[in-house]
Amino acid sequence: MTGTCPVRLYSPDYFHNPHPALTDLRDAGPVHRVARPDGLDVWLITRYDEARAALTDARFSMDGHRVQQALGAHAYGYLDPANDAPHTLLSSDPPDHTRLRRFVNRAFTARRIAALRPRVHAIVDRLLDDLAPLHGADLMESFAAQVPIEVICELLGVPVEDCDHFKRWTSALFLPHTGTADDPATDAMRSLGAYLTDLVAHKRAARDAQEPAQDGQDGQHAQDTQEAHDDLVTALIAVRDDGDGDRLSEHELVSMIVQLLIAGHETTVNGIGNAVFTLLRHPDQLAALRSDPSLIRTAVDELLRYEGPLETAILRVAVEDVPVGDAVIPAGAFVKVVLASADRDPAHFTDPDALRVDREENRHLQFGHGTHNCLGAHLARTEMEIALGSLLGRFPDLALAIPADDVRWREIMIMRSLTELPVTW
Repeated sequence: MTGTCPVRLYSPDYFHNPHPALTDLRDAGPVHRVARPDGLDVWLITRYDEARAALTDARFSMDGHRVQQALGAHAYGYLDPANDAPHTLLSSDPPDHTRLRRFVNRAFTARRIAALRPRVHAIVDRLLDDLAPLHGADLMESFAAQVPIEVICELLGVPVEDCDHFKRWTSALFLPHTGTADDPATDAMRSLGAYLTDLVAHKRAARDAQEPAQDGQDGQHAQDTQEAHDDLVTALIAVRDDGDGDRLSEHELVSMIVQLLIAGHETTVNGIGNAVFTLLRHPDQLAALRSDPSLIRTAVDELLRYEGPLETAILRVAVEDVPVGDAVIPAGAFVKVVLASADRDPAHFTDPDALRVDREENRHLQFGHGTHNCLGAHLARTEMEIALGSLLGRFPDLALAIPADDVRWREIMIMRSLTELPVTW
C-alpha cells in the first residue's frame, strides 16, 4: 500500500515514541503523503532501500532557493542554516555543493579532528569531575549539552566564555517557527550570524598581523604548523583569502561556519542523550558494554541506528515526477526521508527493534549517504565514544531518577530529542 498516511503522526503519543507508527507506515508501503501540523503536504519515504536511493537522487533537490520558493507561505518553517546565503552544503545541489565541499574539505582535515581527541577527553573528564559529588543531575543540561558545544567551540576557535551563547542560539534554531517578527528561531539565526561575522573579522585581523612563514619553510611543514596552531575558522579564512581562482564569498564563509556549528552541536547533544537513555532502558546491553568496553565503537553505531538524533533528513523538493514503490511523487512535491524508520527496516536489519551493542553489520543512515553524507561523522562518533565510555566507567551505578515513561521528548519534526534526562549515581 502506498499513498495517504494511515497513521496519526505528530501527536503527543507519536513524539513520545514514534516507532510503532513508523512501523505501521513502513509495513504499509515505502512512501506516504502526509499533512504536517502546519498544513504542509510532505511525502515520507520510510523503507531503507528507497530511503538510501532518495538521499542520492538528483531529482530530489536540496537547493535552498528552490525549496524556499516552493514553500511559499510556509517558508518561515524551513530551517535554513545558509543564513540567507545563496548556497551552503545543506542547501545546495551539485555542482554548487561539490564546490563548497571542496573548500571545507581543505580545512576540515582528518589530522585536525584527530588532534582534538585529547581535548575531548579533557572536557569530558572535567565535566564528570564536577558532576561526581552531586550524585544526580539532569544529564542533558549538565553533560550531553556541554560536551559537544565545548568541542565545537574548541574546533572553531570560539572563546570558551561564549559557549553558553552558542548553546542557547543553536537550541533555539530547532524551536517551532512562528513566522512572526519575534520568531525565536529567526532571532537566534540573526544573532549567530552577527556574532560569527565579527569573529571572522577578528580572526582575519589576527591572522594578517602574524609574521609570514620563514624563507625555506617547505609546504608540508607550513601546513603541519598551521594545523597545529590554527582553529577551523582561521583555516577557512585562509581558504577564502589565499585560494587561487574560485573562492568562497564572504557570505558563504560565515554561512559555512554557521552550518558547521549547528551540525557539530545539536545532533551530537541528542546523540549522547538518546544513547544514555537507551542504555539505561536496556540493562542487559548496558551490562554487556560495561563487561567489554571494546564494544564502544559498535555500540555507538547501534545506538545511533536504534534511537538516533535525526528522525528525518532535511526537506527536499522533487524537480520532476519520481516513481517510488508503486507511487509517483509529483514534481514540486516536498519529500522527507524518514531515517528513524529506514534504520529499523527488517528487510535490511536483522531483528531491528532489538538493541544489540555488538551488531557488526550496521549501515545506518543517521549520517546520510552519498554526496550529502555528514562531514562531521568521525568527530561525532569520537565524541560519543569518549563521552559514553567515560560516563559509564565513572558512574557504575548510573540509573534513571524517574520512570522511563515519564521522561519527556521535544515535540519537533526533525530531531529525536529529550527535554531532560534526570539520573542518579
